[in-house]
Amino acid sequence: MTDRVPKEYISKIAKASTYFAFKNGPIKEMLKDNKLSEEDLKVIQKYMDDHLAYLYTVLLEENNLKKFDLIVNTMSKFYVNDSEEVMINDDGFDKFYDSLFPKSSNITIK
Repeated sequence: MTDRVPKEYISKIAKASTYFAFKNGPIKEMLKDNKLSEEDLKVIQKYMDDHLAYLYTVLLEENNLKKFDLIVNTMSKFYVNDSEEVMINDDGFDKFYDSLFPKSSNITIK
């Protein structure tokens, strides 16, 4: 699957995921403090976009959970060497979503 152009929606998902999970966090401060250059950021962001596009293609286009599971378990077993607890963090997006699409309506049935 090397050097294939993903479908447009996969590209959008990958780029949005990179921004949401990566660029919108501590990277902002690192850029501001000159600990990371804009060029460094572009290289890292492109790498993340491309690899996330692959994962999303496996999941959403190929619908291959077996391959996805192999990727995740291989990375976890051989490359993830930390005991950091993962926490779900929406950066306020759920609140924004709820303001756009309220869960309850003002409609009453009589």
